[in-house]
Amino acid sequence: MLRAMMTVSGLTLVSRILGFLRDIMIARFVGTGPVADAFVAAFRFPNMFRRVFGEGAYNAAFVPLFGRKCEEHGSEAAVDFARNTFSALVWVVGGLTLIAIPCMHWIMMAVVPGFLPKFEKDLGGSGHKSAFYECRVDVKGAREIYFQITGKSEAAVRHWSARTRVEDMHLLDPEGKQRKLLVSLKNEGFPMVTSGQKEIASEGLILTQLGLSGDKHSGVGRDVDPRKRFFPRDGEEVLSVIFGMDPKGLARIELPPDHGMESFVVRVAIRAVDASAEIRESTLRIFRNHPENFDLTVALSRIMFCYLFFMALVAHLSGVLNTFRHFAVPAGAPILLNLVMLGSLGLIWFMRWEGDLQIGKSLAWGVALAGFLQFLVLWTACSRAGAAMLPRKPLWNPELKKLLFLMGPGVIAAGIQQVNLLVGGIIASFQQGAISTLYYADRVNQLPLGMIGIALGIVLLPEVTRRLRSGRASEAADSILRGMELAMLLTLPAAAAMVAVHEPLIQGLFAGEKFTAADVAKTGWALAGFALGLPGYVLIKVLQPAYFAREDTKRPMMMAGVAVAVNIACSLLFFHLLRPAGYGHVGIAIATAISAWVNVVLLWRGMDGFVTIARAEWKRLLRMALASLLMGGVVYLAGHALESWLSGMLWQRIVALALIVGTGITVYGVLALSLGATSVSALRSSLMAARGRGNS
Repeated sequence: MLRAMMTVSGLTLVSRILGFLRDIMIARFVGTGPVADAFVAAFRFPNMFRRVFGEGAYNAAFVPLFGRKCEEHGSEAAVDFARNTFSALVWVVGGLTLIAIPCMHWIMMAVVPGFLPKFEKDLGGSGHKSAFYECRVDVKGAREIYFQITGKSEAAVRHWSARTRVEDMHLLDPEGKQRKLLVSLKNEGFPMVTSGQKEIASEGLILTQLGLSGDKHSGVGRDVDPRKRFFPRDGEEVLSVIFGMDPKGLARIELPPDHGMESFVVRVAIRAVDASAEIRESTLRIFRNHPENFDLTVALSRIMFCYLFFMALVAHLSGVLNTFRHFAVPAGAPILLNLVMLGSLGLIWFMRWEGDLQIGKSLAWGVALAGFLQFLVLWTACSRAGAAMLPRKPLWNPELKKLLFLMGPGVIAAGIQQVNLLVGGIIASFQQGAISTLYYADRVNQLPLGMIGIALGIVLLPEVTRRLRSGRASEAADSILRGMELAMLLTLPAAAAMVAVHEPLIQGLFAGEKFTAADVAKTGWALAGFALGLPGYVLIKVLQPAYFAREDTKRPMMMAGVAVAVNIACSLLFFHLLRPAGYGHVGIAIATAISAWVNVVLLWRGMDGFVTIARAEWKRLLRMALASLLMGGVVYLAGHALESWLSGMLWQRIVALALIVGTGITVYGVLALSLGATSVSALRSSLMAARGRGNS
């Protein structure tokens, strides 16, 4: 088991390193801005299916049935069953893809609801030459607020005359003093407001901040026509700002991370372009995310959704190869995704593309191409192994129906982490930049999860299945126990290190011109939140084969449902509590960790004594935890000592990260051996046993 796991882990490590390089380059190009949010949201949806299908869920249903076919009826009958299943996948997933692509607009409304307008008002039909509208906008944790007025003919804002260009204005406090609330404006605007003026004419917008202490004002600016003045109401203070609209009728207010505001009351005055015109067929929309984010997300999702089609087929081919103990090609296939995307980024750099649409579509087409290449490589490997998969008209026989019956619960159960991330993404879409921030943090968290948890799950399932089929239940339980011990030996120190040096890790990996210090801090805390659940994520991968090998997918599905409910409840609670400070996304990461541990407890209790932990093994577990905590303290000091290098040139960052990781591995290894958490003889015996099993 260990040798096979090392093969999978080694190739996964190569893929993760290339993935890190890919994400570092993406962070350099788009940071955590609107393009990043749109691409990550679009990529996450098909990528979730890749992880669910390709990293265990499909195999959870297919491998036990395929393995039993091999044991009871021989490889020829098993391959025929696999071909029939392959054909069914082509028809079902192909049809799903053809339906989903034109319906992507409505799908994304459910996946990223935060990209939709926070306020929308139809301004048409009044027949008036001017009109006034008011709404309250929640700005907790917001970076920017966008105002957009669309319409036909003279009612559109793009027809308003511009008398000056406003570059950098500031919101003013009630006493006329400048606040640290920068408004970035780089488009044609209204007449500039004089310093100290608290209100503006009806053609502009007044933003009133609620809940602050200070004097209330009833209006200033003697030169402004009183009929066009807005007056603050009880409990409000006036913060005036004047800004312009671009040719699309769009204006942006940029807020700093520490603005501390909870809501704005926005009063909008609309007028026709000339005395003979009327306001008609216009719409006011207010967004917390860039108005083009949603349309860009839909466009990129349509391109990348064909990736799902190829990943379903890749998962099937991987299951066939893994059952035949060919682990290398399935484990190495994801490397192609990272290589192709790096090529796409290189093309963007070479062509000097800067437009959001060009960058986003280049990355999206790279994902689609990578899916096809992965399928081609695995199809070739299966053909060489004597299991060529050619589509045909599927036979809906009892075996295929049983696979589909087992697959539904298995997908939900084995894909619990992805379901949690999807739920977190939906909630995160209501905080600007949170989706991409969570993505970068999860990418770092995925390195140990991929090397340890996914590798263990891939190797354990066929091994436990074979032992249970041959009546060796005690050996199957021992495989699960050894997997748990190995998982904790490796994930406890990884989790401790990511919590201890969460910010230095992100600083060294992603910091750049478009990935600011604020982005580093927010992503670092999200990483710490995810890391709290890292051992739990891996234990889920280890414990689930005990159910799947016995073709029990229903109970893990029910347990996963409980964990999802916990995740949703905790995400909503923590997001609400932390969003005013701009850290609502950290609450989502913590909620994901909590739900993982809930799932572990349910899986363990549900095995009803199939696997037992002796007292000596509990002691080793406590020693692993102690060694991890002590190592965490050491790498914390190392991270702070190397802080200047982590902010330096690329080679300095690489050296600093290597020193931190090397220090952590060395210190933990010494402590683990000294405290008796493991021993050289135990590791050697595990390796020899794994070699023996691999040669049997």
